[in-house]
Amino acid sequence: MYLEKPAATWPPGGPEIPKPWPGIPPRPGVPGPGGPQPGVSPAPQPILPSWLEPASISLERELADRLLAHRTILVDGRLDEALASHVTVQLLLLDAQGNDPVTMQLSSADADLEPALALVGAIDLISAPVHVVARGTVRGPAIGVLAAAKQREAHRHTLFVLSTPHFSGDGTADQLAVLADQHTRQLARFRDLIARATGRSDDEIAADLEAGRVFSADEAKDYGLVSRLL
Repeated sequence: MYLEKPAATWPPGGPEIPKPWPGIPPRPGVPGPGGPQPGVSPAPQPILPSWLEPASISLERELADRLLAHRTILVDGRLDEALASHVTVQLLLLDAQGNDPVTMQLSSADADLEPALALVGAIDLISAPVHVVARGTVRGPAIGVLAAAKQREAHRHTLFVLSTPHFSGDGTADQLAVLADQHTRQLARFRDLIARATGRSDDEIAADLEAGRVFSADEAKDYGLVSRLL
């Protein structure tokens, strides 16, 4: 009588290859019983559609864009390098669109001297006249932006503060000397802007800046900082 022998393993005594349990379908990525077996491709996975929702535009950005369409620019908050650069771009854009006046709504209780003078340079550069409407509090170097405008107006509750921007910096003695000289020139330019707008002498402007004079809207009109109250 002939008996069939079980298949031998190689090497002798080595582990046998496990076989899937009956009735359990293969699970992709899971080894062992019920997982992928040698020579058996895993079942294809369905591809689900995906999409990206557009970022929502903030209400502040939407209002700023609407005002820009009416040739109105907002200068609000601390007048630093970033804000001055942003406003300069808007001025150049509106100037390229035509020579109609540009209205700048100005409210800045804190400003750096160099960015303020850079914005003054942009106002002088473009062909379109810039009309500034002051509101809230306008302090320090922001007064220079007001003084550079073709037309200067203010709301009746606006507060104006003349103050001297003081120099501060780090570096070697030579570097500080260069920065101090640059600050002195910028300060002279700042005083000249106010003197030309108000018709007052440089010495009077320098004394008022050093004293930190505060003006109401009516006093600013009498001083010559603004020509009309709204």
